[in-house]
Amino acid sequence: MSIPYLISALSSPPLGHLVDRVGKRAKIAAASSALLFVVHLTMALSSIPPVLPMVGQGVAYSLYASVLWPSVPLTVPRRLTGTAFGVITSLQNVGLALFPLAVAGIYRSGGGRYVPGVELFFASCAAVGVAVGVAMNMLDMRQGGRLNGVASEGERGDDGEEEVISFDREKDGDFVAVDEDEYFSPLT
Repeated sequence: MSIPYLISALSSPPLGHLVDRVGKRAKIAAASSALLFVVHLTMALSSIPPVLPMVGQGVAYSLYASVLWPSVPLTVPRRLTGTAFGVITSLQNVGLALFPLAVAGIYRSGGGRYVPGVELFFASCAAVGVAVGVAMNMLDMRQGGRLNGVASEGERGDDGEEEVISFDREKDGDFVAVDEDEYFSPLT
């Protein structure tokens, strides 16, 4: 049972770095849900050992976390960033509280068997995630591609040095380019 969490712990930093470099947050979010769908269908409908699907589950968790949290500052005004993180964390905790109850009910109604009922439940949740991911990508395309773009892109200035351009929001909510020194970061 610890395989997905170990994989996630080890792969999250490099995957987060990759997302910083390539963007594609909405696409990766949809892909991570699709991977979870395949993982849970595999565990529900096949007799292969669960180790490989659990590795896939860990990779999917890492991908999703690597795109979810960095997307918040790109999608909400700076003054609401803390609120947005709070809402996401609250929803996550509601899920962590309610899903075990749903799983226990499915397990009990399945005669004390975890497979296939619980895995099909998780596969259906992942299918909803894929649908939300597709909708998110369509909305992102209409809104200018902020989630699938790269938050900081290097350009060459007149002196040949790489100039970093970061994005910030104006008062009306539109993004504008600002110097890296002006860009707000909780890490600085």
